[in-house]
Amino acid sequence: MTPPNDKKTLVERTKEILEENYPLFEEKDREVTFLLNCLLGIIVTISENEKRKNEVFKGFIDDDFLDLIPEKVGFLKDIPQDHDLITRQYVRLGVGKKEDLAQKSKLWFINRIRNGIAHQNIDDISTGNKWIGIRLWNQKSSTRDFEIEYSIQELKIFALELAKIYLEKK
Repeated sequence: MTPPNDKKTLVERTKEILEENYPLFEEKDREVTFLLNCLLGIIVTISENEKRKNEVFKGFIDDDFLDLIPEKVGFLKDIPQDHDLITRQYVRLGVGKKEDLAQKSKLWFINRIRNGIAHQNIDDISTGNKWIGIRLWNQKSSTRDFEIEYSIQELKIFALELAKIYLEKK
């Protein structure tokens, strides 16, 4: 039996919880909170292990990984000297488009998502009282250098696929 503190076991269990319990949270209109908590657990495990070994999510974002990323993404390739001029809207309006992410590492992307969740840089996207998605961003000092919007379904797929990739390669 695998020891309970094994990093792979944590990802396996989180993936199982996602697959088995998602409908219960969806029924209660709590699926976004559930997904964010599961995703953060998966990402922290991945990013901490990858910092040391860089085995699974090494290299640049390839086509397969790019397929996991929603269309609504913006990022700064480089932070300009006068970064106080950078605004949230500026980042979102196409400074760094999805296809430009091929110049970034997979771990860079994962860490931006991690930072957004961990620092509570999250806005809901809703219709009426129903959440239909979220907006996450990464911020360095006063500069928002990364922003992404996920529908609930995209967020679920992203969490499950990250876990799957990690488990297949570990």
